[in-house]
Amino acid sequence: MRKSFALGLGLTAALVATAALARPPGPDEIGEFYFYFDAAGNVVGQAELSCSGVYTESGVRTAKYSSGHMSCPPPRD
Repeated sequence: MRKSFALGLGLTAALVATAALARPPGPDEIGEFYFYFDAAGNVVGQAELSCSGVYTESGVRTAKYSSGHMSCPPPRD
């Protein structure tokens, strides 16, 4: 009984630690962008995946962010 409780407690602690270290999300679709803010609301980072598929990132990612999508022109054939 004590072994299974200790094992369960250890697994729970590992899961919590992993979630705390997770990186905030970033763009994963064409035309998507993110702005990251500090506690005072100042922009401290940004990331975007441009309409042409070029990924750029600057500053730092934080847990406070805002995201959006650009209006990309349709692809030409």
